[in-house]
Parts: sequence; C-alpha cells; structure tokens
Amino acid sequence: MTKDNATILVVEDNRTNSEILRRLLQPYEVLVATDANHALKILERERPDVILLDIMMPGMDGYELCATIKSRPALHDIPILFITARTDEESLVRAFDVGGSDYVTKPFRSKELLARVRIQIAYRRALERLRTMAVTDELTGLRNRRAFFSEGAALCERIRARDGTLGALMIDIDHFKQVNDRHGHAVGDRALRLVADELRRAVGEGYLLGRIGGEEFTILAPDRDEDEAIAFAEALRRTIAELPLVADGEPVRLTLSIGVVCRRLGELGLETLLKIADNRLFKAKHGGRNRVYPSPDTKFGGTDANPDQR
Repeated sequence: MTKDNATILVVEDNRTNSEILRRLLQPYEVLVATDANHALKILERERPDVILLDIMMPGMDGYELCATIKSRPALHDIPILFITARTDEESLVRAFDVGGSDYVTKPFRSKELLARVRIQIAYRRALERLRTMAVTDELTGLRNRRAFFSEGAALCERIRARDGTLGALMIDIDHFKQVNDRHGHAVGDRALRLVADELRRAVGEGYLLGRIGGEEFTILAPDRDEDEAIAFAEALRRTIAELPLVADGEPVRLTLSIGVVCRRLGELGLETLLKIADNRLFKAKHGGRNRVYPSPDTKFGGTDANPDQR
C-alpha cells in the first residue's frame, strides 16, 4: 500500500499497544509519544492530521491532555480519537466533553480503526479547504478583500507598536472593461491571473498583497520610505506593460495605474492610509493612466483629499 501523506500522532504509554497501532496505521506516517509531556513536545514542532490518545496514562491522563491541546489555538482543530478499553457512557461522554472527536476501543479492530481515522482526516482537510476558500480570491489565489483588511489591520498594529513606516500601493488595471468587452471574460480572467502572478513574484517578505476589487489590487509594504515604494511601483508598472498576453492572435497590452503612499502610522489607520493611496490612484488615472502617482521623477504636491468619484 502506498504511503498516505497524512501524519498520525499516537499517544500511548503501553509499548505493545503503540507498536500494534503503528502496524495498523502503515498507510500513514506515524509519530509515537509515550506520555502527555512527550506528546506536547512533539506538538511544538509537528502538526499531525489526527491524534490517537490513550485515556489511561501516568501523570497527565488523556482527558487532561486533550483539554490542554484544545486550549491552544494552533492545535485546536486537530481531531483527537481516544483509545480506550472503557465503554461505559460516563467515560465516553467525558471524552467528547473535553474535545474528543471520536474513540476506538481496545482490542483494536483494524478496519474500524482505519475507517475512523480516514473520516477524521477527511474532516480536517475539508475544514482546511473551507478556511482557505474563506480568505482566498478564487480566480487569482491571492488574499481576498476580507482577508486583506483583516491581516492588514494586524500588520498596522505591529508597525505602529515599533513606530515604523508602512507603504501602500493601490493598483488598477487600465481599461480592463475594454479587455472584457473586446476579447471576452475568459481573456479578462487570464489577464487578472497574469497580473496577480507577477505581483506575487514581486512582493518582498513581509509584504501583504490582495485582490480587493474586480481589477484592483493592493500591496502593503512595511518599513519602506516613499521613494522606495514609488520605485517598487514603477518597476511593477514596467513589468506588467511587457506581459505577453495574446487573444485570437492579437496582442493585448495591459498597463497599470498605481497610487502610492508611505507614512509613519501614528494615529493613522489602515482605511485612512488606503484612502490616500486611492486618491493618488485617481490622480494617476486622471493624468493619463499607465503611470505611478506620485511619479519617481516629479515631486509630489497637492491635496490627498478623497475624491467624490473616479
């Protein structure tokens, strides 16, 4: 049988039982802990897909260990299957009350054990897929608007705590409606994916990138001054202008307008910072599109008041 890429942590103080479980779980990678403290040390570096947990152990028993695991946010979602010789209602109810997902009884029945483990692995992976879908833009794979603003607010707090600077880029694909109208939405989708891929490749470590609207993207760049942020935006603009998009044998030229701002946050919030960047994006479009505002070779001037319309 080929190895499944799932990992199972077995917490069992009886070596005979742990070896039996290791053999029965051969389709998976199996980690073994002999007591609660050993299990917690493993969980500091590993994130198993499922935990098989003996109830009766010296020191911290399985109930207490389960409650401890479930109290930790990074471990909370790992399904726990209790291993028990007890079948009385009180013991089983307690297992569920402390956060157990299921249980298997001793002596082990191999087909039942594997079936219960498979169910929990499938549940865990379905949950992970749902969480990914909740924060990911389906078309581009970037953070969606909700995730971007949530993570962006947290990033602002970290930057503010150390009195750092934060750059924001509001990015819009020029004349994108014309691409859709002339070549169809399939080509428009290809264009969005191409742009997203280039932005993803360009962003540095610690940057935050998201698609926040139809053809609109945003980047937060920590610890950059405005000259650096403008130079970064200009490099993006030039890269996108050279993308090799072809539809029906005809080249489709994509260009970007980008509004850039960089501030020491102080009392400034994420929404205010992005409004300034959005206002500058409007000025880039109003100035002829396919440009960065402020540009790298002109001094910025004028108000950052938010325009009524774009």
